[in-house]
Amino acid sequence: MTDKTTISWPVAAVTTGILAGLWVTSRLNFLLFHALVEMFSVLVSGGIFVIAWNSRRFPTSPYLLFIGIAHLCVGGIDLLHTLAYKGMGVFPGNDANLPTQLWIAARYLQSISLLVAPLCIGRRLWPRATLAAYLAVTAALVASIFGGIFPPCFVEGAGLTPCKKVSEYLISLTLVAALLLLRKKRAAFDGRIVNLLSTAIALMVVAELAFTFYVDVYSLSNLVGHLFKVAAVFLIYKGTVETSLTRPYELLFRELTESEKALRESHQRISSIMESITDAFFALDHGWNFTYVNEEAERLLNRRRDELIGRNVWTMFPEAVGSTFHEQYHRAASEKKSVSFEEYYPPLGRWFDVRAYPAGDGLSVFFRDITGRMKIENTLRQSEEKFAKAFQTAPTIMIITTLSDGRYLEVNEAFEKTVGWRREEVLGRTSREMGIWVDQDQRNEVVRTTEAGEKVINWEIILRGKSGETIEGLYSAVGIELNDEKCLLSIVRDVTARRRAEREVEILNAELTERARELEEINCELEATVEQLESVNRELEAANRELESFSYTVSHDLRGPLTNINSLAQVVLELYGPGFEPKCREFMDDIHHETLRMDELIGTLLDFARIARSDLRPETVDLSAMARAVAAACRLKEPERPVTFVVADGITAHGDSRLLRVALDNLLGNAWKYTGTREKARIEFGVTEHEGRPAYFVRDNGVGFDMADVDRLFAPFARLDSGAPFRGEGIGLATVARIIQRHNGRIWAEGEKGKGATFFFSL
Repeated sequence: MTDKTTISWPVAAVTTGILAGLWVTSRLNFLLFHALVEMFSVLVSGGIFVIAWNSRRFPTSPYLLFIGIAHLCVGGIDLLHTLAYKGMGVFPGNDANLPTQLWIAARYLQSISLLVAPLCIGRRLWPRATLAAYLAVTAALVASIFGGIFPPCFVEGAGLTPCKKVSEYLISLTLVAALLLLRKKRAAFDGRIVNLLSTAIALMVVAELAFTFYVDVYSLSNLVGHLFKVAAVFLIYKGTVETSLTRPYELLFRELTESEKALRESHQRISSIMESITDAFFALDHGWNFTYVNEEAERLLNRRRDELIGRNVWTMFPEAVGSTFHEQYHRAASEKKSVSFEEYYPPLGRWFDVRAYPAGDGLSVFFRDITGRMKIENTLRQSEEKFAKAFQTAPTIMIITTLSDGRYLEVNEAFEKTVGWRREEVLGRTSREMGIWVDQDQRNEVVRTTEAGEKVINWEIILRGKSGETIEGLYSAVGIELNDEKCLLSIVRDVTARRRAEREVEILNAELTERARELEEINCELEATVEQLESVNRELEAANRELESFSYTVSHDLRGPLTNINSLAQVVLELYGPGFEPKCREFMDDIHHETLRMDELIGTLLDFARIARSDLRPETVDLSAMARAVAAACRLKEPERPVTFVVADGITAHGDSRLLRVALDNLLGNAWKYTGTREKARIEFGVTEHEGRPAYFVRDNGVGFDMADVDRLFAPFARLDSGAPFRGEGIGLATVARIIQRHNGRIWAEGEKGKGATFFFSL
């Protein structure tokens, strides 16, 4: 198809031949020439009507239908014009004026119809009403002509009347306007048809101008006008009748073609929109097959669109069968209503926000990746849970109320405990109703301050508890929003006890001031007493040094006689032992063992005295390694015992390594000794925290002790009744206590009789 009129050379030759034949016919018999020309015009007009009328149920152009109805009436008047022509004898008694009037009426009807027809494009046309209107107008025109109402158009001997000439010019102008309007609306037609119709209208204008010059119905200008009319009618025939029969889609379905083109363009625009939107989108047909997938959907689904188009969604994503996706998509399709939901799809590891809409050809699905948002929401939810937990377990009173009327929305456990009202008793009620806030003016000031965007910090307030007692507190508050409502978060630190103590302190200060004077008088006496005590203290220190020296000397000097006694007892047993009576031999053995025990006790006393005199050499000590060495030594003494030693790694301390080794020897040695009756003995060395400082401990599951006797554990020579025969001099724990004291530390013990003991020490 093209915008240029294409008439083949054979057609042009035939057309030229027809025109030449008609000219020859006009020379031989003008009446026959006129009849042929007009009948051709009538037949073409009838053909246009037949085609247009019978195709009205199809999506044809309203232009063709309007022109077809108009040409039915134009052809009818032209038929009357042909029959009334001078010489036909059909209407006797009428001259050339009658066919001229019928001609003008037909041309008016035709030109006006061609002018109005383009205005019908894009509008709905009612065929029967339009036909009825045209028939009525035609009947009125014919009646006015035959009734003598229509103005005269031709006078025998004089020629054309002014009415005829003016009408031809008006008809020509109307045809020119119709031509311009047709060209303006040419987008609604096939280009070939537009050019044919345009040429036909132009030839009609030329014919009309030719008809303004003749003075006789058989004159040359009349001949020329009819020849141009034949050419115009032929082009109308080519543009409507022939095209409708040979290429009907160009005329009948032009509008449909344009609609399809517009639909394709619309699809392209929609496709461009679908590709440009930030949401992922895909479309499914009624068989759950993909019909469209945009670029964002390719990215989120991790599939190329050529992998998905035409494939079943449940085949491509079998993990979704039975999931919320499967359920909601079927629901949207079956119930014909849109659905929206949020769901996690494990194979892709993503959360999706999905909206599915039923469509005429299936289902349209929009979705977006909300994994990041869900992570944030989860974090916020965890934060809210943490806040709720912190809110409820906070040691201070915490309250959430509405800002406007002070209605309680939430209180914590400290509120219930301090104020006395249970949570369910106060929620939904105001502090004024409950009588909790004593000074309501102060509460109003809090509201004004927080509404101004400021915080309330440590205001002194008084609350009234459920039992009527007053509670003094330091009040802080800040405005917050909960569920789009302005609220107040209040924190009250209970200082009732402190305030009472402060008042008591003020009273005591007054008393102390009174007594300060008395103390000043006593101070002089105390100073003298202190000097005396310092003198006594120096004497005691000297005495302690002498006592320690004496203890060391006595212990050292006692070892010689004990050694001699032990040796003599051994000599007596070797020389005379075989002759001794059993009882006598038993006595000698007791002497030997007791002297050995006495020697051990003296050694222990010497060590105890040495600890008091020796200088400390502080350094970083690996207590874990030291404890393992002591444990290994214990195992060497009694390798047959099944004892589990648990020593924590990396325990260090700052102190004298030699003395700390003595302390661990005693503590771990005691644990080894007092677990001797256990089948599964367990000894543990570790470190914990006590009062902000490291506390080292030795724990065992031995015989334990009664906590009522705990103060006697670290006294020299004090041995507790353990209920089992364990040897000992009662100096070991005293030695440990002395070592810890020399390190400015502290030692204590915890235990239960029959369930073991734990010894703690800090340095």
